Amino acid sequence: YVSFAGYYWRIIRINEDGSIRLIYQGESADATGSKSTIGNSPFNSMSGDNAFVGYMYGKPITYKDGYGNYGADDPLARTSGTVKMSTNYSFNENTGEYTLTGTVVNGYYDEAHYGYYTCRSQSITCTRMIKITETQKNENTYLLVGGEVHSGYFSTSYEAAHANEVDSDIKVYLENWYQDHLLGYDTYISDTGFCNDRSLNGRFGIGIVNTLYETGVRVRQSNPISPQFSCFNATHDLFTVTNSKGNKKSTQKVGLITIDEVTYAGGVWTVANSSYYLNTRTQYWTMSPYSFSTAYFGALFWNVSTTGSFNTSFVFDSFGIRPVINLNPNVEITSTTQNGTINNPYIILNKS
Repeated sequence: YVSFAGYYWRIIRINEDGSIRLIYQGESADATGSKSTIGNSPFNSMSGDNAFVGYMYGKPITYKDGYGNYGADDPLARTSGTVKMSTNYSFNENTGEYTLTGTVVNGYYDEAHYGYYTCRSQSITCTRMIKITETQKNENTYLLVGGEVHSGYFSTSYEAAHANEVDSDIKVYLENWYQDHLLGYDTYISDTGFCNDRSLNGRFGIGIVNTLYETGVRVRQSNPISPQFSCFNATHDLFTVTNSKGNKKSTQKVGLITIDEVTYAGGVWTVANSSYYLNTRTQYWTMSPYSFSTAYFGALFWNVSTTGSFNTSFVFDSFGIRPVINLNPNVEITSTTQNGTINNPYIILNKS
């Protein structure tokens, strides 16, 4: 445990440059649940392109109305109430937004509304829209179990999809939080960088083409599993502020934990683990992409679950954010009697 800048942190590891990588624990050392995060956010509100596995992604010249299959494993697929829907919609090629047009009704996920389009909410605008083709009813709950996903896409090459031009939702959230809460401690924090590893296991990484990213193999499919601390394409995927070892695309020295670091700490795919320090009984994002799935027409990212296992979820899901920072190698604790335990954390700087 480390007390720094008015918050508690946990040590992830010592980086190769000697800096100390920390993950946010909260305003108290024993914080769990939402108190161990700074809030919730989607990773990216857009999903229908390989681009959106990026902490930053390529800037589109124009969006295209693309569509694919729907898999009903998102929280908006079930409701006991109605959602806005219509048989008509418009698409904005400049913003990638869909708008329900014509006669908009409040309808249930049921057979009477097969062929209707919906944003799965009471909103008539969204960046991911579903055409209803299959439903079920479970007691008082209406389920959307099949459909056609419409989501604006644009990339025609790996370079176009993964250019570092547009900030993700989560990058904006993190950097704004750093600006508000940690900027006064910036001299204590190292510009070591944070890896959004978009290296491919195979080919593609383009548009709506099915793609598996390398992290999906390292920590799940390989035997034995082989997590890595290296950022394989550091000049592109290592997000730094001024450090030339990275891409210098960050505005603040903050990021997220990687799925490799979660694995080294004791995380296992779909296996609960209540005994390691990264389990705070809340679901939160990592910085590591998993895949783009044509089966579900969406970009998927690794996250740590409420049970301590790790799983994949669509980037548009809203989960907790636990900032990660790197302390400079030359920082000193304020007393040699501190031992880093929950009751006697290392204190780097007393907040004035």
